[in-house]
Amino acid sequence: MKVKYKIMREKAIKLEKLMKKSKEKGLKLTPQRMVIFNILSEHDRHMTADEIYQRARAEYPMLSPATVYRNMEQLVEAGLLTHLDLGGPSMRYDTNLDEHHHFVCEKCGKITDVYLKDIHYELDPEKSNLPGVRIDSPQLYLHGVCGECG
Repeated sequence: MKVKYKIMREKAIKLEKLMKKSKEKGLKLTPQRMVIFNILSEHDRHMTADEIYQRARAEYPMLSPATVYRNMEQLVEAGLLTHLDLGGPSMRYDTNLDEHHHFVCEKCGKITDVYLKDIHYELDPEKSNLPGVRIDSPQLYLHGVCGECG
């Protein structure tokens, strides 16, 4: 029972955080956006806009794919979400704005947030031809096989 309550509490906190940040950024809390926020807060996954649309249309049948895509990009522009580009045809979205990286299972495709301690990024000037560059958003993707896939 405690685990179920904890999960429900985490979802409520995530939803509240999305709503608060949205208001701070001047984005209206439209019914369509609220459906998207509910889905994002219920799922601890890095979803594509199409996955969000498929779930949202059950609750909001008049919602169009274009509305979902537009809202997702507005949320990225406002800093509420980030893109997670793993290649492939669909962009994924990440609601976790804490500094973190990702582990990608090569068998099942599951993506898990990873937190690394004391990682300092410094370019090797002898091997990298990028004079004067500044790294603002380092992204590290660790690939392997998750514990479930063995």
